[in-house]
Amino acid sequence: MEQMNQHMSDRELIDRVLAGDTAAYQGLVERYQHMVFTLAVRLLRNRELAEETAQDVFIKAYLGLKGFRGSSKFSTWLYKIAYNRILDTAGAEGRKPELRSELSPEQVSARSLDDTWSQLMERERRSVLDQALERLDPADRSLLSLFYLQEQSLQEVAAIMGLNPGTAKVRLFRARERLKAVLTTSLQGKLLEAYGR
Repeated sequence: MEQMNQHMSDRELIDRVLAGDTAAYQGLVERYQHMVFTLAVRLLRNRELAEETAQDVFIKAYLGLKGFRGSSKFSTWLYKIAYNRILDTAGAEGRKPELRSELSPEQVSARSLDDTWSQLMERERRSVLDQALERLDPADRSLLSLFYLQEQSLQEVAAIMGLNPGTAKVRLFRARERLKAVLTTSLQGKLLEAYGR
């Protein structure tokens, strides 16, 4: 069954679920669980809370699947549910969850010096980016995460966040400018620290 689900389109899986084959929903979960969890962990900054929220998202999506009309991609519809659920969770928590690294030291491959160096550089870049995103407000962090890290189109980001595309474009531009300012300040601080000034 798992092999069959991998080769089916989202629409085919949805039709099977709606026809009573509830096991077909697992194919949709497997296809999108990483993306939903990544979005949740980026915005909530707490791994356990992100896992619980991702589960809630898939339950809510399953219960609302009959309402999916297909006027947008399933991923856009699911992201909208995820985004709203994540905002609800963040508001209900009323606290600032801690950031936890997504990679453990055991996950860094030691196959070769080049691979190790590349992975360390990527982790450092990712760490700098994560720290910069932390300093932005949730709306900016959401826009940038959806557009750049989750690779959603501008139209999809607008639909997920309940904005019109023009507004999303302007907000994305402004969020990029704020991220650039934070990164510049952060990198200048690191250089001053490194060279003892």
